[in-house]
Formats: sequence, structure tokens, C-alpha cells
Amino acid sequence: AATAMAGILAWFWNERFWLPHNVTWADLKNTEEASFPQAEDLYLAFPLAFCIFMIRLVFER
Repeated sequence: AATAMAGILAWFWNERFWLPHNVTWADLKNTEEASFPQAEDLYLAFPLAFCIFMIRLVFER
């Protein structure tokens, strides 16, 4: 099961689909010279959306 999941993830994150030619995932790593958005940054969207939703509920009442 672990190898099947690894194969699916490798297929999903294929560089040829997501990135322009001559760019790899290694090129998008954060360095001291450049900072790129990372996939983990998306985790911040869910708590933020929940907070905005709660504020909306409070003000609509």
C-alpha cells in the first residue's frame, strides 16, 4: 500500500505538469537570496477562513 501511495504522489507532483520547462522542485526551495511560497502555507487558509466565517456570523445576527 505504501508503494502504491508513493507512486500516486509521484504521478500527482510530476514536474512536467506543474512547472515550466527547465524548472524543478529543487529550484523552488527557500534560500537566503529568495523566498518562495511553500505548500505548507496553505494550512494557514483553513483557520483564517474559519475565523472570517465566525466573524461574519457574529455581525449578521
